[in-house]
Amino acid sequence: MSFVQFLRILSKNLKWLILFPVLVAILVYVLSDRLPKEYQSATTVYTGIASGNGNNASEDAPKSDYFTINNAFDNLLVTVTARQTLEDVAIKVLAQHLLLEMPDPLILSEKSFNELKNTITDERALIVVQGNFSATVDKITKYKNSSTDNKVVRLISDVNGHYSIGNISKNLTASRKSSSDFIDITYKSDDPGVCLNTLKFLTEEFIEKYKFLKGSETVNVAKWFEARLKDAAAELNNSENKLKDFGIRNKIINYYEQAKAVAIENETNETDYYKELMAYEAHKRGVARLEDQLESREVLLHNNAELNKLRKELGVAHEEYERAKIYHNEKVDIEKMATRVDAIKQEIRLWVLQYYSLNNTMESVPMNTVLEAWLKEVLAMDGSEARLQVYIDRRKEFDRKYREYSPLNMQVSMLEREINVAERQYLEVLHGYHLAKLRQQNIEMSNNLQVTDNPVFPTKPIAPKRFLLVVLSFLASFLFLLVYFIARELLDGSIKNTSRAEELTGLKTFSALPNRMSSSNSIHIGRIENTLLDYAVSNLKIELENNPQVTSNYLITVISSREQEGKSYAGQKLAEKLYTLDYSVLYISNDENMEDAETDDRRFRTLRYDITSRLFSAKTEENLLPEFSRVNRSAYNFIIVEIPAISINALPNQLIKNSRLSLLVLDARRSWQPADDNIMKLFRKASGDENKIMLWLNFVESLDLENMVVTVPKSKRVARPALPQQDDDSEEENA
Repeated sequence: MSFVQFLRILSKNLKWLILFPVLVAILVYVLSDRLPKEYQSATTVYTGIASGNGNNASEDAPKSDYFTINNAFDNLLVTVTARQTLEDVAIKVLAQHLLLEMPDPLILSEKSFNELKNTITDERALIVVQGNFSATVDKITKYKNSSTDNKVVRLISDVNGHYSIGNISKNLTASRKSSSDFIDITYKSDDPGVCLNTLKFLTEEFIEKYKFLKGSETVNVAKWFEARLKDAAAELNNSENKLKDFGIRNKIINYYEQAKAVAIENETNETDYYKELMAYEAHKRGVARLEDQLESREVLLHNNAELNKLRKELGVAHEEYERAKIYHNEKVDIEKMATRVDAIKQEIRLWVLQYYSLNNTMESVPMNTVLEAWLKEVLAMDGSEARLQVYIDRRKEFDRKYREYSPLNMQVSMLEREINVAERQYLEVLHGYHLAKLRQQNIEMSNNLQVTDNPVFPTKPIAPKRFLLVVLSFLASFLFLLVYFIARELLDGSIKNTSRAEELTGLKTFSALPNRMSSSNSIHIGRIENTLLDYAVSNLKIELENNPQVTSNYLITVISSREQEGKSYAGQKLAEKLYTLDYSVLYISNDENMEDAETDDRRFRTLRYDITSRLFSAKTEENLLPEFSRVNRSAYNFIIVEIPAISINALPNQLIKNSRLSLLVLDARRSWQPADDNIMKLFRKASGDENKIMLWLNFVESLDLENMVVTVPKSKRVARPALPQQDDDSEEENA
């Protein structure tokens, strides 16, 4: 739809677009005076969600962003308006009112008190515990849940009322204040006491529910971690006990230190053993060399059994003495052994001195000196041999310890690995438990919702929105009516204007005539019609001049596809217009209301004919008239013949074919139907030349004539009522 069409719709229906909304606004103004008074109270609650007033110092604490904060506020507001919250509030308000023995303006007005008293009568004794608010709330809740249809259920489910969930939800408003940590909650009611106390109960209830919901998020998690922590601690303790029992059974204080000490002692023992072995070999070689020098040594020694015995005793004593020193025996024992060794040595020395005289070698070396050297080497060799035996025993002992410690290494490693795994598991669970407790503490701190502005008792009703309702009703009715007119215009399938008529019929426009019945009195219909008739005459002259003929008169047929198209009025107006322009005109019609007439100057004549069988075979206008109505055709410049509606009468093919111009009169108020297309095809075949057919649109609205009339003239005086326009085959006298 173009802007021009929109303006036309506004101009056409302006009076209704103003009158109807004004009437609706007046009606709303009158009815709004009966609206009940409303009271409003408000409260503000600090949440701390946006600023994060919890313990968020931990690195593992969840980070807050824009969406997280908005989600938290949405959860909070949903908790405020949740059905269960409103139901609990309604029950508490009902309990407070039932505990009243007389009206209290701060709680319930006298009118509401009497209504409640008349509503709950027999049930009062079952649900009220005098002086105990909590017990009354519990009894009301149990009574409500006892059945699906009782007084409490009906009060809560009622559409209206102070205890209606729907009414509380409708009058409750909760929203976040800008981007702060505060939320504003307002409540409206027709009773100021109910308004105040409902808001109080609502604030308490939603804070309690929100804290419970947020706290329950981490309670189960913390309990799970606590149970797993106990299990992990038990597993760790069990693993440690296994290692302890293993150490006790195997006499291990510190396996790795003990193994290290054994390895060090073994290395030391091996080093000392090989040193002693080298010393022993050296002493052995020395004894052999000295014995070679002593020829009589072996004889003397073998003959002296006592000396051999002493030597054996000395060897045993030396071994015991060295073993005591290596194994770090008591000092007293070591000294005793050393004394015994010295005693045996002294005794051997005494025996050797007896043979001093025999102790001279062949090399003239004193035998005493050789014997001293031999004795010294023998004693050293015996001592070294004794020490070697001790080292050999210790090597066996270290081999036994290695065989003992080797399998223990795997068992100790396995037990330590088990302890390590259990310890890591314990630490992980402990860390998770710590985080869960930290989050639980954080939520408890962040759930510390506080009421910063307590609700106050509303002393004055809120200003009624009467003016706003009036304005909204005016605008709504105006828009509704405007949409209706636009939709009607868009859905209107009528022909309306000449452009659409040309598109539907495929014919050129001859002229148009305004709709006299629906046009406003402010528009000068006569001037518009006269202008359009001038336009028709101009078109007529142009068409006739473009197709000149020998004859001096022109036959024009006026036809229509249906009845009530207004062709009688159109044809008569054309004839009258031609007459005023000094043309002689003969108008022939089948209109029953028209009579044969002729002007004094005999230049304008009207004749009537009857519809008979001659109409179908008529070739000229003379075939339509009776014999006594013969006329002189040459006396008229224009002969205009009106033909009945084609849809219900036979088409005079020859008459239409012989006419110079055929004018199809079409009602702009109706729609174009498929039957009209068939009639147009028949009409074109009958005319033989499509250029001989032109469209004459009738009943066109004044605003749709702007494409043919440059300026629609306005009447400076109030026009007289228009004469009724004749339809079908009737004609109207010139207004």
